[in-house]
Amino acid sequence: MELDSLTPDMPVLLQELGVSYDPDRLASALAPRSGELNARAVKVATTLGLFLSRVGQDFATGRLEKNMERRACELRKALGDLGPSFVKIGQGLSSRPDLLPKIYLEKLSELQDRLPSFPSDIAMRLIEEELGMPVESLFAEITEEPVAAASLGQVYKGKLHSGESVAIKVQRPGIADSIAVDMLLLRRLMKIVDRNTSEVTQDLVPLVDEFAQRLFGELDYLQEGKNCERFTSLYSNVPRIRTPKIYWDFSSRRVLTMEWIDGVKLTDRAGMAGAGLEVVDFVDVGIECTLRQLLEHGYFHADPHPGNLLATKSGDLVYLDFGMMSEAPANARYAIIAHVVHLVNRDYYAMCQDYYDLDFMDRSVDTRPIAPALAAFFDDVLESSVSKLNFRAIVDGLGDVLFKYPFRVPPYYALILRSLTVLEGLAISADPEYKLLAKAYPYMAKRLLTDPSPELRKSLEGLILSDGSFRWNRFENLLREGSQSSDFDPEQLWVLAKWLVSPSAGEIRRPMAEEFVRLIDGFAAGSVREQIHNRIGEEMADRLVPVGPREMDHLARGRMLLSRLRGSAGLSDVSMPLMGSGPFGIMTPREIQSVARFIREDLAQRVPQLQALIQEPGAMEVMNQVTRGLVSRAAARTVKLVAGISSPQQSSPSGGGADR
Repeated sequence: MELDSLTPDMPVLLQELGVSYDPDRLASALAPRSGELNARAVKVATTLGLFLSRVGQDFATGRLEKNMERRACELRKALGDLGPSFVKIGQGLSSRPDLLPKIYLEKLSELQDRLPSFPSDIAMRLIEEELGMPVESLFAEITEEPVAAASLGQVYKGKLHSGESVAIKVQRPGIADSIAVDMLLLRRLMKIVDRNTSEVTQDLVPLVDEFAQRLFGELDYLQEGKNCERFTSLYSNVPRIRTPKIYWDFSSRRVLTMEWIDGVKLTDRAGMAGAGLEVVDFVDVGIECTLRQLLEHGYFHADPHPGNLLATKSGDLVYLDFGMMSEAPANARYAIIAHVVHLVNRDYYAMCQDYYDLDFMDRSVDTRPIAPALAAFFDDVLESSVSKLNFRAIVDGLGDVLFKYPFRVPPYYALILRSLTVLEGLAISADPEYKLLAKAYPYMAKRLLTDPSPELRKSLEGLILSDGSFRWNRFENLLREGSQSSDFDPEQLWVLAKWLVSPSAGEIRRPMAEEFVRLIDGFAAGSVREQIHNRIGEEMADRLVPVGPREMDHLARGRMLLSRLRGSAGLSDVSMPLMGSGPFGIMTPREIQSVARFIREDLAQRVPQLQALIQEPGAMEVMNQVTRGLVSRAAARTVKLVAGISSPQQSSPSGGGADR
């Protein structure tokens, strides 16, 4: 069927079927059009059959790897020649590392919609047919030619009689019939493949059905308008995110009228530079918005290609085209974050378990043999810090693993990968050193710290506990990174504190209290040593208070933590009694207990949240454990200090500290 010959007078199949995809009803509706189906089937079978025969020949002659790039280019051309349905299929396959090798993914990602615009007189007739009024009665102005065109439709700029500038999106005539025919033929072809090819590890017919459902959804402009409004209701509070208003009185299934927003495409370097806008700045906004879409509500824009993103002079990032949306189920959102935690911990067997929750594997499949392959790839990747990791390189490397094992990547996950790689690609075009994961980490850290859900609390526990020990450096890094998230509020940390003293955090409290004892003791020891050093000199300081790198590190950490807590809790004017009356300011056990009372009584009066917090049994448990630990260490240090003063000639080791 030649697309260029289609006109609005052709039967519109979706009017018979409705807008939802139903393969059985589709087959029944197309049954009277067997001649058209057969002609199209010959073209599709000839084009794809030629490609498959070449791949088969490569396999038979042992040249599969050698000719793979060439065949990938041939597949890209074949799909492009077959028209918009197959272009969309190729674009969808470009984010499926479980189905195709990496070189195929790269080549198919280059597929573009290249159909010419259709005549404007046909577009005007379609507008009148859909909206039931002459164009001049609907719009005060409308451009003679489209301002943008793609495979499914084209856009005109207009003005309502009430004065608002609008974008008028008009569906390409006959495109629904064309897609319906192609989806039916593709489904029949994949059914044959499923029955006769054992090498394919998952059924292909369900993949065709899922893709066809999404593609049919793009043909319903009323649904697209509803998608836009739902997206707006969920994410309009995200800083610098904007979406167009929908004008429902001027919209129908094949015509969508929305607010016209002046902006610059992120790929328009000259336009961005002329407006004084930075591509990377807008990609940063897009990445945080994408993460919030994926991990908060799960409803996300699944097609954020450069043409669907605009930068405004006021600094807003505008999302357009809401035809392709997707949803990540709640269990998958938590599983994604848990997967990141397991990756950071290099817990590859736990990562294998994650694949059940992510719906990558049926639970009847043993995933443990995959762990060595994950280790072989990620051990090298993780030698770099998070800030140096390239998301695309990770996706490509992981894709090799996915392709070798019987993974079944869910549609939502494939779209997530596509969304994030598109955004990183935009940024890299402006800054080759840009790293998406470094920009995403602050949001992930904030979620781990502030989200009260049991699933994320479990992930947080897994990140900051190791063999029963509290990893202070991990916790500190989360605080530092999380505070850089655009919507971070220090008050949210009280939610974390409340959880830490709750019954559900019992496993983490003892190691946390032990780490507090080490931190405070090291901080105090370093402070006392500084007093001695300033009054007597370095040699005597080394002898009387032998501290090693750990104590000096605790001193620096303690000062930073104290400064951060004072600032975030509004305690900048509070003086903490951290120096005692003993020699060189060392605190006595009685003074340590006085500090505990100071926190429970005086400080709690200043901070209502703290007052409520310390009433919890878990808080008293931590304070008692910390007090006992500090009293014990202070007594030991006092004995050592007195012994050092009374035996000044006795040599003392230069390192070590409180943990000896």
